[in-house]
Amino acid sequence: MKSKIGGATVLGLALAFAICVAVSANAAGTVFVGGCGTPSFSTIQGGVNGAPAGSTVDVCPGTYPEQVFINKRLRLQGIAVGSSNQAIVTAPAGGVVANTVSLTTGELIAAQIWVHDTTGVTISNLTVDGASNGISTCSPDLVGVYYQDASGVVDHIVARNQTAGLTSPLNGCQWGLGIFVQSGVSTITGKAGTSTVTVRDSSVHDFQKNGITGNEVGTRMNSVRNQVRGQGPTTGAAENGIQIADGADGEAVNNTVIDTIYSPCVSISDCATIANGILIFDSEGISITNNHIGNTQGGVAIMGDGVSSADDQTISGNVLDGTLVFDGIDVCGSNGGTINNNTVAGSGQSAIHLDSTCTTIGGPAGGGASLSNNTLNEACAGILNGTAGNTIAASNTFFNTTNTTLSGDSCTVSQGDIARLADGADRASIRPSPARP
Repeated sequence: MKSKIGGATVLGLALAFAICVAVSANAAGTVFVGGCGTPSFSTIQGGVNGAPAGSTVDVCPGTYPEQVFINKRLRLQGIAVGSSNQAIVTAPAGGVVANTVSLTTGELIAAQIWVHDTTGVTISNLTVDGASNGISTCSPDLVGVYYQDASGVVDHIVARNQTAGLTSPLNGCQWGLGIFVQSGVSTITGKAGTSTVTVRDSSVHDFQKNGITGNEVGTRMNSVRNQVRGQGPTTGAAENGIQIADGADGEAVNNTVIDTIYSPCVSISDCATIANGILIFDSEGISITNNHIGNTQGGVAIMGDGVSSADDQTISGNVLDGTLVFDGIDVCGSNGGTINNNTVAGSGQSAIHLDSTCTTIGGPAGGGASLSNNTLNEACAGILNGTAGNTIAASNTFFNTTNTTLSGDSCTVSQGDIARLADGADRASIRPSPARP
């Protein structure tokens, strides 16, 4: 015989479950910013605060002068309303202020969007504009989007004008990052954290120091299909389009990087530092594949300075044109790795330099790389071989190079379009300048 009490209990549990499901559905719903839907908030921060974890925050087209912090799982995205489709985060009327610090140096950071101590945060279809930021000294460091001990995806955003401006007295500060991913001991929890962030299909331009950056052990930063453009000739800082450094992991795949030019660096004798398209600094096992890099002072720069390993890089399928002062690909302080199927044209120095002028972990100054199927056109040397144990295949092809393969770390520049480099016979040991906020 069926128990009435049992049946009531089952019915009660079913109703409770239904109510729970409804609450959960509402809890992980969508909120709106800017009045184009309900529930609505007037600011992005209000929407983030009012959205339960797992929600979507839809930002209506418009301008939002604020700094935003996110410390829970959610999706923050701009949406189209009618024919309008641009939600812009700008500096507040009084300028940006420091809202966190670097996990490595303690440097004050003013992040326009600061994601910290969480996972699963996607930011999409937003413009983050650092113009009129109001910073009057070289601190705090301005960052457009900052993932700090946090993971997620940055997808189809614009990060622009993270700079002091070309006429500002701050032009010369070594700061200004479009997108920055960093790991370390959290200032919030006191525990070591990690960050895994994919930055994809985004436009990053007119930054002062770096476009897209992933730093520190515990970080994995994947830069995929982004367009990164420096300011062109600038005295602001030696820019790097994409940087993975200081023990971080990751990859740079199918990006376009152009116009990173530090204007005081005109010839190899007067360059204290240089601007690079892609810089890998003290990080190992990075994949740099199928990128286009043009109109830069250094193209792909790999450097190990003896603090951390920079070994075993994969540099493949890249197209580099117009490396204005230095090498198309410079591998310095790095052991092993492969360099294949790249096309390098119009290098200020060599097309590919296996560089012995850096210190590596444990002794030898790099070497043991494998080079094959590279097409090298117009350089003082197609391959400048300064390290030992490299395997240089016969499948590499050379066009209009003063030398095909040349031993050592210097070669004479002779091409007419850079004849202004009067000291081209002597290659200085110039080092890239990584961003170390």
